[in-house]
Amino acid sequence: MSTSDLTDVTIVEDDGDQRRLIARVLERAGCTTSVARTMQEGLQCVMNHQSRVVVCDYELPDGDGVQLFRAIRKNADLAGTYCILVSATAGSDLATHALDAVADDYLQKPIPLRELAARVRVGIRMWTMHDQLRRAATTDTLTGLANHGQFHRVLESEMGRSRRYGHPLALIMLDLDFFKAVNDTFGHLTGNQVLEELATILTEGVRDVDTVGRLGGEEFGIVLPVARTSDAFQVAERIRTRLPKSLSIRHEHNQDVTASFGIADSEDPRVTTAADLVDLADRALYVAKRRGRNRTAMACDLSDRADVEATIETDEVEWLRRRLAVLSARVRDVYVQSVATLLKALDEKDPHAARHSMNVAFYAEEVAGQIGCSRALRKSVYNAALLHDIGKVGVPDTILTKRTPLTPLEQMVIEQVPLIGTRIVDHMRILESEIQIIRHQREYFDGSGVPAGLKDDQIPIGSRILLAADAFDAMTTDRVYRARKPVEEALSELDRLGGTQFDPTVVGALTECFAQNRAAWEERISGTLRAARLPSDEGLNLAADGFVPSSS
Repeated sequence: MSTSDLTDVTIVEDDGDQRRLIARVLERAGCTTSVARTMQEGLQCVMNHQSRVVVCDYELPDGDGVQLFRAIRKNADLAGTYCILVSATAGSDLATHALDAVADDYLQKPIPLRELAARVRVGIRMWTMHDQLRRAATTDTLTGLANHGQFHRVLESEMGRSRRYGHPLALIMLDLDFFKAVNDTFGHLTGNQVLEELATILTEGVRDVDTVGRLGGEEFGIVLPVARTSDAFQVAERIRTRLPKSLSIRHEHNQDVTASFGIADSEDPRVTTAADLVDLADRALYVAKRRGRNRTAMACDLSDRADVEATIETDEVEWLRRRLAVLSARVRDVYVQSVATLLKALDEKDPHAARHSMNVAFYAEEVAGQIGCSRALRKSVYNAALLHDIGKVGVPDTILTKRTPLTPLEQMVIEQVPLIGTRIVDHMRILESEIQIIRHQREYFDGSGVPAGLKDDQIPIGSRILLAADAFDAMTTDRVYRARKPVEEALSELDRLGGTQFDPTVVGALTECFAQNRAAWEERISGTLRAARLPSDEGLNLAADGFVPSSS
C-alpha cells in the first residue's frame, strides 16, 4: 500500500449530513479522511486505509460501533488504531460499557466539533507512539530492516502459510566477507555505513512480499514466499555481483566488500520446520565460505562431504565454544578492572579523575537500567564509563587544572580525549561495544558534537547515557576551576539542554533515577566532596570534564 492510500481518520456514520460535517471539520484541522456508512463498509475502509483513528456512530444499519471496534481489535495490523465512539444516547452506561470493552474515547451527540478535532489529534498522537514502539520492537535501529526476532516471526508465519497452501518458500542467508577487517582498518563508522548501504541494496533487490532482516553483526537473511531455490539463486547472484561496485567504500577507500550466500527451500525433504530451513541455509552459507567466499551455495547441491563439513559442530565443539565465550567475558572484566586501577595515575594530574570515572560508571549503569537496556548493554555502558576519561593521560596538566576558560586550542586538545582513549583500548576487540561508546561520548543530540557530528538515534545509546552521566557528575562536584552546583540546578541544566546537547529521554531517566534512589546518589556526591577537599572557585568552565553548555 502506498503512503498516499493511508488516512488519518475513518468516519463511520449513516447520516450523510453528519458524515460530511465531521469530515469537513477534521479536514480543516489538517486530517485526511475516509468515510463509510455501515459497519462492514467501515471495517473494510479501516483495513484498506490503515486508519490511525476511527470515529464511529454507535447505531449503524448492520450493527453497532462496539461490534466494529471488536472486529478492528481482532486484526493485529490494526492494533494501534484509536477508536472514538459517538452516540446520541444520554447517560453514562453506554460510555462505561464501550470504554470497558474496546473504545478508547467517547463523545455524545450533538458532537462538540472543536472538541472532536482535539480528541482526534490525541488519537493520532497515541497511534504514532504505538507505531514507534512497534517499530522499535521489530526493527534493527541501524539498517531499518527487520530485527532478529521479527525476522524469525515472519519466517515462522510464512512457513505455516507454505504448509497450508502448498506454496514453496525459499530462504537466503548471507554474511559479509572479512567484515571485521573493515571495522579494524577504517573504523566502525565506515563499517556502519557499509551495513546501511547493504540494507538498501538488499531491499532494492527483492520483491515487496519478501522480508529482509539483520540477524546480527554482518549476517542478514531474506525470506522469499512462493519461491524455490532457483528463484532465490537469481536474487542472491544479482545482489552478490552488484555489491562490491555499489558500496561507497570502494570509491572512498579503494576497498571491495563481498558477501557469501547460502540458500535452502521448503521443498527440500530435510525441511519440516522453519528451524530446519534456517539450518540448511546456514550449512550452505558455511560451505560458500569454505569454498573461497564471494559465492552462492545451495543446500540442494551439497555433497555428502560438504554436508558433513557444514554439520561438524559436535557437542564437544559447542561445549568448547561456550567455555571460550565465558573465558572471553572474564578476560574482558579483568582487563577493565586492571585499566580502572591504572586510572589512579591520573591523580597526579587531576585528583578527581579516578573517582569521577567511578561516579559516572555508577550513574550511567543506573540510567541504562532505567531506560530498559539489556544486561549486556548495561555492562558495556558501565565499562565504557569507567574507561571514558583514560585519554586524559595525553592532556597536559596545565589544561586539566586550569582555573580560567580554555582557549580554542586547549578546547581542541580536550576534544581529542575520547579518540585518545579509543586508541588506548582499541587493540582489545573484546571491548568493541565499549570502544564505540567511548568514541562518540561527545556527540550532541542536535548533531553539533564531535568527532562525527552524529545526531539523535545515530549516536549509540551508551554514548548518550555517558554524556549525561558525565555532565551530571561534573556539575555536582567541585573542581579547581569552579564550584559545584546543587543537584537541582544540575538536573535543571540537563533538562534545559535536552534536545540540543542531551537526549531528552536519557535526561528524564537520569532525573527519575535520582528521585528513586536519592539517598545513594547524594551519599556518592558527598563522599566525592569529602575525598577531594580541594579549594573551589566560581565559574562555569566544565570543558575538562567534557561538558560545555551549548549556550556558552
